[in-house]
Amino acid sequence: MKFQLILAVALSAALVASPLAPAARAQAPAPAPIGNDAVIARVDDVTITMGQLQGPLVEAYGLNVLLNLVQLELAKQVAANAKVTVTPADVERERKMTLDRMFRDAPAIDHDTLFEQFLQQQQSSRAEFAIVMAVNAHLRKVAEPLLAGKISDEQLKEAFGAMYGEKVQVRHIQGSNLQEIQEARRRVDAGEPFAAVAREVSRNQRTGALGGLLPQFSMGTTDLPQSLKEAAFALKPGEMSDPIEAKGAYHLLMLEQRIPPKVFKFEDVKDSIREDLTERAVQETVKQLRQQIVQQAKDKLQIENPALQEQFEKLKNKREDNQVKDAEGVRGALKRERERRGLEGGAATKPGTTQPARDIAP
Repeated sequence: MKFQLILAVALSAALVASPLAPAARAQAPAPAPIGNDAVIARVDDVTITMGQLQGPLVEAYGLNVLLNLVQLELAKQVAANAKVTVTPADVERERKMTLDRMFRDAPAIDHDTLFEQFLQQQQSSRAEFAIVMAVNAHLRKVAEPLLAGKISDEQLKEAFGAMYGEKVQVRHIQGSNLQEIQEARRRVDAGEPFAAVAREVSRNQRTGALGGLLPQFSMGTTDLPQSLKEAAFALKPGEMSDPIEAKGAYHLLMLEQRIPPKVFKFEDVKDSIREDLTERAVQETVKQLRQQIVQQAKDKLQIENPALQEQFEKLKNKREDNQVKDAEGVRGALKRERERRGLEGGAATKPGTTQPARDIAP
């Protein structure tokens, strides 16, 4: 399914009034700050002041919270320019929808435990997660009106084939390099449960917490690399794939089961498919709007606190170094794959093995 045209129209409409420019709106008075000398804790005659607490907190956690708050204020400007209002109920709705998507293949009773595991893996807190949900809620309120009624019947019919055709249930382990995946495979071959290894070593934090469990998918699913889909459908239940390279990462798959096609009439499910496709388009638009405000913060943010400014510069330099290393790693992987295929005399790669460059950015 291709949403590029829909998303381009939506983003053009969202940005036409320069939503990333400061919005003219009344500012509510900020609560009076607690002075640095204010006592916040006591042990007999020993006191701890707010100033004593703030220093270590800012040093340890300040930059991440600051960057999230900057994104939230910029998202509020986007919403204000679009003349939409965001309520606490909208933020709670965003949180619930996000958690339902993250853990949709797990029983509801396990969601709290999985959420705590997710926060630990992300080295984040509930407070930071709440700020991210507020950012997304503001951007969703901008995106939803722009995308209403934009899904065509042709797209609905294409999605019908993908959603109600034969599907597979697969677990996967994601690694950043071939060595990690080979070690994961060695452990599974030695008798460790695939799900346990996925929880421990998979680089995909969302699915790793679920033991590598992916949502069911068909060959028509559009948000997975073709090489992964082909490898999954080439497996038998209980069988594990060879390492697969896709989009700069390496994967192992294990097929749990095949799900036969569902017998439904298109007209009976058309409305639910429309809702699903619209939600996907909204999520993608929110993602692109968020990238816009992240870029604005990166280019224009001025931090007055010297310690936080130093951390910010180090973070930017680290990200740039990682981007260079990632690009070099992908090019190296491509070169090794081409050399290997050349040594094999151009023989076609069998399903489930490392795939050529079609799923990897050059």
